[in-house]
Amino acid sequence: MPNDTDKLAEILKELATKGGVPITLSQSPPPKVDTAAELAKRAPVTVAFPPCSDELLALIKTTGVPAADKDEVTRYFDEYFKFEQHNIITGNLAEHLDSALMNCLRGGVDFEPTSHRPFQAWPSDCCFCPTCVTLKGNRNPSDKTPAPEIKRLFAGDLVWLFYFERMGIFQILGAILDAFASNGRIPISNGSLEVGLKDDIIALVLEAMVRQTKMGMSSTVRDRAAAYRTALGWTSDVGRKLGLDTEVNTGFNSTFHGFIYHATKFYDDRRLAVAIRGTAVPVSPPSVATLITISDTLDVLKKRLEAFSYGRNYYNALSGIVWVIAGISIVRELRTTLGIPPAFGDPHEYIPAAYDLLVMKRPVTHGDTNRYTVHRECAKNGRDILLDVEVIDHLKRNPGEELDNWLTQIEAKVEGYRTAYRTLTGVDLGASATPTVEQQA
Repeated sequence: MPNDTDKLAEILKELATKGGVPITLSQSPPPKVDTAAELAKRAPVTVAFPPCSDELLALIKTTGVPAADKDEVTRYFDEYFKFEQHNIITGNLAEHLDSALMNCLRGGVDFEPTSHRPFQAWPSDCCFCPTCVTLKGNRNPSDKTPAPEIKRLFAGDLVWLFYFERMGIFQILGAILDAFASNGRIPISNGSLEVGLKDDIIALVLEAMVRQTKMGMSSTVRDRAAAYRTALGWTSDVGRKLGLDTEVNTGFNSTFHGFIYHATKFYDDRRLAVAIRGTAVPVSPPSVATLITISDTLDVLKKRLEAFSYGRNYYNALSGIVWVIAGISIVRELRTTLGIPPAFGDPHEYIPAAYDLLVMKRPVTHGDTNRYTVHRECAKNGRDILLDVEVIDHLKRNPGEELDNWLTQIEAKVEGYRTAYRTLTGVDLGASATPTVEQQA
């Protein structure tokens, strides 16, 4: 009976006669940079939510709903918010506020100077209405942190808002609110036409939107345009007509698009090296000069992101995002009332249809480019790249270090943004380090 050695010898002999064992060489992927975990560590910013946020977002139902059953509108909500008590400000207020003021606000209850209560009596709910919506979103996840809880906004979120405004969400919502409030061109129920509560809830959400708009408390064109100009150096089409006299963050506009250009050249060089050497041969590392150029660009870009923290830019971004998500949820619920075919059940179907009917005043068309999809790609990829920039260590710029690995990690996002932007505007951001872009203020 043959032993194990004899069996092994027979196997090796047979393999030798058949040409040996086929071996394919491939490079192991670089280690992932967990930017999601770093973003989740960032402390929340003191901010009061827009008035009536609870009512505006009431058409979102997310708690307890399986992820597979959530539509895209609900996922947008999850990327930014969670239904729970929002704390406007946290910390030991006793160090800064008069104890008599605190005692009065708490109804005469003795104030403990060392108290760190998570929900403070100041500011009072008469001035800032408390909300049950707070910032705790899961956007820009990573393999290591698939469900981050990001507790604040960043400049990249303003980029997301910009592209959703460019998509036409506020124009669509404006036409709906005009019809509901005054002109009656769309037969929107006031809650009495349908049996059941859903019709009533939609009517109350619309009523809240109309009241906030009439009081000037909604997200306004002027507020958003000012934020785009001062934080991004951009402007919207309607914002350009206002002729605002503000600071313009031209540095962000030039360095962000400069980064996109240098990143695409980084990927082009690497793809060329793979084509020349073959996939089975380890690719030569990128030149240190290329990484230094990108690192220097990111260094300037990070400084330009600071403008988002000035003035009301943060609040205007938050208000705009609340109104965008609320607006899309309204279109979703009213789509058949608006004349959109019932089969159009997803945003990429009913948002372009609503834009055609309400803004362009034309029948629903089916062009080569889906208005919703291409704007969404710009919004998501641009935002996620900039969220990473907030936390990436761009000074670790030698081949194989964090910057090199991160660039490899975000290639699909960079190319996705470049492709979508070219489809939107006809401008290829990979063709020039200083492109002329349509949104430049």
